[in-house]
Formats: sequence, C-alpha cells, structure tokens
Amino acid sequence: MGTEAIGYALGQQCAPVITGVKPSNLLIVEKGNQNGLRHVLKGTELCVHLLHSSAIKDYWFLYDPDALREVLAEPEKGQYLKECGYAADDMGRVLERLAERFRNYKRGADAFPHEMGVLFGYPLNDVKGFIENGGQNFKRSGYWKVYDDVAYADRIFNLYESAKKTALQLCGRGWRIADIWKCFHTAELRWEPDPV
Repeated sequence: MGTEAIGYALGQQCAPVITGVKPSNLLIVEKGNQNGLRHVLKGTELCVHLLHSSAIKDYWFLYDPDALREVLAEPEKGQYLKECGYAADDMGRVLERLAERFRNYKRGADAFPHEMGVLFGYPLNDVKGFIENGGQNFKRSGYWKVYDDVAYADRIFNLYESAKKTALQLCGRGWRIADIWKCFHTAELRWEPDPV
C-alpha cells in the first residue's frame, strides 16, 4: 500500500479527525504499513496506536492527543470510562486498555468495546443507550446510533460529512494529509457545528 493509498484511506475513514472536528477514529489498513502510515502523518500532530493486527489488516486508533485529553477530562466521560476499567486520567493506559479490549474482541474472548464511542467523541448518552439497548431502539443512525439528542447528532453528522467530502476532494487534488491538517488547524478554518 503506497503513501497515496494510505492518505486516501485516512481521508475516507478519518477525515473528521484530520480536519479537527473529531478527537479520534478507527483506521483499518492493509497489514504492514506502519512506516507508510507514520510517513503520511508526518507534519501533523496526529498519533496512532495499534489495536490489533490480523493476517491481512491492521487496526489503528488514530487520535489528536489534545482533543482526546479534552474528552478524558470531561468528568462524566472520565467517570464512565473508569467504570469500564480504564484509567481515564492517563491517556497511555487508556490506549493500552482499549487495545487489550479490542484484541480480546478480535480473538472472540470478549464483546466489542463499545465504550470506544466515548473516545471517538460521541455523546455519552448515546454510547450508554447503544450498550443498554443492544444497538436497537435508536432514534437515528449515522456515524453512531442516536438515543438522545437527534438535532445535535444531525448537525454533527453533517459536519463529519462536510469534512469527509472536503478532505477527499483535497486528496484527489494531490494534497498531502499534513497539508490538509495544517489548513484546518488555523484559527480561520476551525470547523464548529452550526448553532441550534
């Protein structure tokens, strides 16, 4: 997988993280592309943590460290993650616990770690609602299943779609991921959801 293909995969799967509107996401690429991935991310502040490596795919947790720290610092989310066995005050330990849970899931030894949605920046009530309802009885489905505030979720879904469309257009024009990152991390281009 060449750097262009890795960049496109990043744009396709993780545009809201690249453009600064989401703290993290799961990135799935062909196995053995760690060096290419790190090369593509050079010049950004984005980090990756390997969650699992199968015979053909690598599952990476792509994250913006500052944005993820903000999520972990939210009292309700931090408390919930502690209840799920995470040391929410230590990002390194959170990532190790997530990798452990994800590996166990991929081996068939544990359920999918749905609490990952908290780390993705999804509303806590929706993460809890998904778990409590077994993924059923949701009000709306998009980037996540919505159990609480549909209007808020619709705004964020639209924001994520706009980020994806823009990032893929820029990738198609030959922009590097670092260029897209820099473009969207200036004060003039910070994306925010429309007000209610």
